[in-house]
Amino acid sequence: MSRLRLLVLVVGPIPIVLGSFGLSRLLKPAAAPRAEHNHVVAAHQQALLPMLAEGRPTTGQRFESGPTPDGGLPRFLVADPLERACDREADTWQELLGPDCAVVVRPPFVVAGDLSEDQLVAWHRHTIEPAARAMAAAYFPQRPTAPVTVLLFSGEPSYEHYAKTLFADTGVSIYGYYKRGQRVLVMNIATGGGTLVHELTHALADFDCPQIPDWLNEGLASLHEQCRFRADGRGIDGLVNWRLPKLQEAIRHDRLRSLASLVGDDNFRDHDIGLNYAQARYFCMFMDSRGQLQDFFRRWRAARKSDPLAVTAVRDTFAGSDWETIDREYREWVLTLTWLVAPPTPPSE
Repeated sequence: MSRLRLLVLVVGPIPIVLGSFGLSRLLKPAAAPRAEHNHVVAAHQQALLPMLAEGRPTTGQRFESGPTPDGGLPRFLVADPLERACDREADTWQELLGPDCAVVVRPPFVVAGDLSEDQLVAWHRHTIEPAARAMAAAYFPQRPTAPVTVLLFSGEPSYEHYAKTLFADTGVSIYGYYKRGQRVLVMNIATGGGTLVHELTHALADFDCPQIPDWLNEGLASLHEQCRFRADGRGIDGLVNWRLPKLQEAIRHDRLRSLASLVGDDNFRDHDIGLNYAQARYFCMFMDSRGQLQDFFRRWRAARKSDPLAVTAVRDTFAGSDWETIDREYREWVLTLTWLVAPPTPPSE
């Protein structure tokens, strides 16, 4: 073989390989957006509420609305029909999910997923139970009357796999979602406990006030994405989270629609839904910072038939201030906030 031919055989493929590599880099799809983590911060459950016994309870438990006679937290009551319904639901989910998943029953919740049984119990004890108790005391006194299934998946691959396998759902939120008709939360729990509390808010609202307007439903749920359970167990305080920078940018560039439009037009999902979520979240947080959120919600809940969008409840909460004043004070307050990324908080802390 001549030297020239040998040189062609050795060197010739190099431009082809380099060209193919460059073309593949050019055509490679953009990386998927990274999920921001949502956390329940400083949720020291041992200091908040009496713990349920380890293991599966022998009787069902349900929420009793209102405080106990001695002024304590809402109690759990025996609810055998609900427990039986949860048992049936658990059997169904165990069959659907298969041997790679565990299922635990804590009425009114059935908690399942590709975590260990101990992990599922921990998520219930330290996140689901205290969040449900706090929301029962603060917002939703009507207890769940049917099982609520919470599906917790360990990461995005398994979350997307089971969403497609169980429900034929594709293109789902990277965090999780609530299937209202089936009372099922489907969660990528790797994104944090705040994601779980967000979707749990929707489930509990469904039993108590199913006609809640979108802005309030998503505002309250988003408020709980980054949150702290109150020491007395009677509420949840929202903390600054990753939605803040986009909201502040919109305010600074005069691209944020008015609060009157957000609350009164009932078009929450029509335009720039991410910004709508941020505006609604921080409006709920604004009211909470002034000690008004729970009073506002109770005021709306009592008059929701005549005030379906909570327009009157907002005005009454702000003592009849006009919308322009409310909006100005809200925007000024938002611009005082700072977003600092929080470290991950495991469910056992």
